[in-house]
Amino acid sequence: MLALRLYGKEDLRLEDAPEPTLKNYNAILKVKATSICATDVKAYMTGVRTKVPITLGHEFAGEIVEASKSLKDYVGKRVVVNPNIFDGTCEYCLLGEHVLCPNRYAIGIDVDGSFAEYVEIPGQAFQVGGVLEIPEHLSYEEASLVEPLAACFRGQLKLNIRPGDTVTVIGAGPIGLMHFLLAKAFGASKIIISEVDDRRIETARNLGVQYIVNPIKEDIEKSIRELTDGRGSDVVIVAVGSPHAQKDALKIVRKGGRINFFAGLPAGTEEVPINTNIIHYKQITVLGTSMQTPIEFKKTLELVSSGLVNVKPLITHTYSLREGLEAFSKTLRAEGLKIILIP
Repeated sequence: MLALRLYGKEDLRLEDAPEPTLKNYNAILKVKATSICATDVKAYMTGVRTKVPITLGHEFAGEIVEASKSLKDYVGKRVVVNPNIFDGTCEYCLLGEHVLCPNRYAIGIDVDGSFAEYVEIPGQAFQVGGVLEIPEHLSYEEASLVEPLAACFRGQLKLNIRPGDTVTVIGAGPIGLMHFLLAKAFGASKIIISEVDDRRIETARNLGVQYIVNPIKEDIEKSIRELTDGRGSDVVIVAVGSPHAQKDALKIVRKGGRINFFAGLPAGTEEVPINTNIIHYKQITVLGTSMQTPIEFKKTLELVSSGLVNVKPLITHTYSLREGLEAFSKTLRAEGLKIILIP
């Protein structure tokens, strides 16, 4: 089968690879759509993965074409899969915080992923509710975006976004715009986007973002205060891996507000000097989130299926898997938003 496999830093190859095989307790999925993620780009730029070579890809949907005896009822079903595999029995899983599971591993990160014609789905994914049937009216392409959207959904749940809140999202890439769509669905009355790239600013406007601040051209603290009657933003989501953006978040959040450092920082920039007195005296909550639990994954699929969150505008390009290297190059150049591969 065809697969996009990472061999090291900036060494991504399209090649023939062995098809996954059926085991005692697993299933084989024919990939129908898989989207390229910033995590895939990070792996390409650093060459860092649990094992190399590895087939990348963890945002995907497809059809179960083979399954072990206990999973045979899934054969022929259109499904979307949470790539994070949890043990389901540890203290964190029992608390409902599966993302902290010490035995977690991920498809496309620790084991071969979805940038291929077929991918193995471990039986454990079925057992913990990580394999969900896609409604007939929902396309595979839309379903492939459930995984990143679910991570954003988790972040907003932890922030307790309430109707009437003012939410500022720093970064208008695919993740930042997913946060915009979700905050709108959560009932935020005003959503402000901070972005420096003119192309992404235009994309955000086309998606319906009304309030945009460019911190290179404007004083972000002054602009946010003007847009919030001097209070600051109730919620700030940092959706870009920038230490400077994290510092800005502390300046623009209101007293008693909430901040999510949603995006991880690049290696070598993780230590960020901040004025912790701002946290203390403004009495703000600063948290971080990543991934999603099985229930958050399920609820996100329901949001997309219901039409409450429309992810179609985020899909800007579609390529065949054979064109995968070209598609990946386009992602590296930050051209478009979500780029989908169709094996």
